[in-house]
Amino acid sequence: MRCSAVLGGVPFSKAPGEKKISFTEFVQSVDSGQVKEVTISGNEVRGVFREGSGLRTMIPINYPDIYKLLQDKGVNIKIEEINSGNWVSILINASPFILLFAFWIFMMRQMQAGGNKALSFGKSRARLHSSQQKKVTFKDVAGVEEAKEELQEIIEFLREPQKFQKLGGRIPRVSF
Repeated sequence: MRCSAVLGGVPFSKAPGEKKISFTEFVQSVDSGQVKEVTISGNEVRGVFREGSGLRTMIPINYPDIYKLLQDKGVNIKIEEINSGNWVSILINASPFILLFAFWIFMMRQMQAGGNKALSFGKSRARLHSSQQKKVTFKDVAGVEEAKEELQEIIEFLREPQKFQKLGGRIPRVSF
């Protein structure tokens, strides 16, 4: 009794007492009529002897006379297709391209988000705010006339920006 299956694109069979033989031994066994049936997959041959034990060997791809010899000796021949396109091998072969593509997308997103600071990831612009820092309130500047005048100008600008924009005024940018 013999069962065969395909696992991961590689055909295999289990026969009782399967042994690996050389190509020369295989040809001699076929020629002497000891081989009952064979399954050929690419250049791998698995078969069964007439007494029931299994065999396994490799044949040269450029040796078409083996098919004629098998037919002449009445050996039952089965041909299995080699399935070389399984998804695991495709994924392994494509992984370098996938990684390069992912890195390229990462760099493009960094350049767009950071204003051409492609390698500035990890640098935070956040500042630590502690309770020890002195807080400035309106009471602190209440007695300073210059600060009051500046504040009044800002309020006036916010109420009527067109008046200042006609003169070329803009909101001052304050950097901390």
